[in-house]
Amino acid sequence: MRTRDDIPELLAPAGDREAFLAAVAAGADAIYCGVTGELNARRRAGGIGPGELAGLCDFAHARGVRVYVTMNVVVKQAELAGAVAAAGRVLDAGADALIIQDLGFIAEVHRAFPSAEIHVSTQVNVHDARGVRLCEQLGASRVTLSRELPLAEIAVIAAETNAELEVFSHGAICPSYSGICMLSSFLREGRSPNRGLCAQPCRLPFDLVDEHGARLQASDCERPLCTHDNCVIDDLAPMIDAGVSAFKLEGRMKPAAYVWAVTSAYRAALDAIAAGVDVPGSALARLKRTFNRGLTDAYLHGTSGNELMSYERSGNRGELVGEVAGFEPEPGFKPRDGQQLRGTVRVRLDTPVGEGDSIELRPQRDPERFLVVKAPRDARAGDVIECFCPRPMEPGVPARVTKSVALELAAAKAVSELEQEL
Repeated sequence: MRTRDDIPELLAPAGDREAFLAAVAAGADAIYCGVTGELNARRRAGGIGPGELAGLCDFAHARGVRVYVTMNVVVKQAELAGAVAAAGRVLDAGADALIIQDLGFIAEVHRAFPSAEIHVSTQVNVHDARGVRLCEQLGASRVTLSRELPLAEIAVIAAETNAELEVFSHGAICPSYSGICMLSSFLREGRSPNRGLCAQPCRLPFDLVDEHGARLQASDCERPLCTHDNCVIDDLAPMIDAGVSAFKLEGRMKPAAYVWAVTSAYRAALDAIAAGVDVPGSALARLKRTFNRGLTDAYLHGTSGNELMSYERSGNRGELVGEVAGFEPEPGFKPRDGQQLRGTVRVRLDTPVGEGDSIELRPQRDPERFLVVKAPRDARAGDVIECFCPRPMEPGVPARVTKSVALELAAAKAVSELEQEL
């Protein structure tokens, strides 16, 4: 049987102070964050203020949580001296490690601060043992592997190298190879992914056409570059056996509620593995009720076909909980001036929902004409709930919970309790 000491590190994201506290409250072993004004690949995230970092590091360390600061962009020659100085300030503030992309910057940081712990960003696109060994030679102790690697190759790399191997385990997937995508730079001048300003054009609609301009893709495949989100919660045990040292959760652009929900789900799963019991189904359910574009572990199993892609939409899918059973017009209401018939939609549930939960109704024949209704009460699987609906909705339309009030409240409570300790 495994013990807690045999379980790899759970590394959670923090785009701001609130998310940082959410990660601590949810049971993260370590947190990675950017510092406002310093070089990091999520410059549009709120970031941790330079004056906040030392206090947050002390707060985390008192609870046994490590803090890694991202400086994971390409560093220009004119910026190098300032970047090394910034690294020194971050280390002085108490950061346990720096996460870096630029290999030259890694070498300079290691030269200036020989005892500093350096982790190599996934933006370096390290995908084999040779790459890991090069990073070790430059002074890195941990390498975040490319997200595209299957489990079998991760195991080979672990067997042939000494560095700790970190693997992205949940969240957004880049459809290109990490650190190599130039699409944002080409389509949105000045928005380089390697400078922390990716515009995410891969989430947008594109037309795939032939040489005559005729559209080739199906009408429900308007986003040919958009991927599902990564989710390996069912693969944690074999990943541990393969030699993974840290499970990294994506999300420095996500709010505190997301960080708390995802981190707590993976904490519960890893604790179950340590105890030798099955991973609770509630962990996966929590992930489905948190922002997701559909969940996949395709890369980990060595595939990258349609099962990886979210062609029809780039937004939150939530969790499928039932379908529309019928629509009743509002008695006495007479539409005028372009109004639509409003009334009550009946939703038959296969999965419980909570009062106030947001439920998306998206017709499969016309997905752009979706709407969101509110659950009027707590309800169980098998119940039929009645929700006010501003226009008719035909039977059979899928119903998905896209926002869980219970999760939002639990996250807010957990953060509030830690706020009082600061």
